[in-house]
Amino acid sequence: MQQIGPRVGMRLIHMTHTEHRGSDTYHYYRVQTAWVDRPPVGARTGSLRCATCGDMVGFRVRSRARAKARRRLWLALGLIATAALAVTVMITARMISSGSGGEARTLVPAALAVVALIPSVILLPGEDGVSLIRLRGSGPHAFKPMKTRVAWSKPPATDRPVRAEIVFDDPDPPAP
Repeated sequence: MQQIGPRVGMRLIHMTHTEHRGSDTYHYYRVQTAWVDRPPVGARTGSLRCATCGDMVGFRVRSRARAKARRRLWLALGLIATAALAVTVMITARMISSGSGGEARTLVPAALAVVALIPSVILLPGEDGVSLIRLRGSGPHAFKPMKTRVAWSKPPATDRPVRAEIVFDDPDPPAP
């Protein structure tokens, strides 16, 4: 996990294409980094011009406090889901060993715990307070890898040396 500071390096990922070779899938992409100061409080929205295609990609950058709160939320969700899954497994094991027929009643809480655990494990390490404004309709763009395996794609991600064009929807916040 990266440290949440007063500035954030937004990593705009533009997926160029995907190749299928046998049972392997390779994702090709370009990465561009743009540095932005976080707002003192709340969140700020804007657009970043993609260096690959020229499209303006909408983003939301959150203050340090909000970004840390979101990270704590995902961590808490993961811990609660893990604890719920462990308790459910223990209850199920106890029911099976005692011979009562209530194993089916524990499947729903276990399934809910797994459903809550999966997003928290995936999203917690990447939570830096930057997100797309529109999840759909953003085309080949993302600020986090679109798929977990994209991070290990070939060729490896390289930042494009371009000057970032950033336009904010609101005026600059007052200096603290």
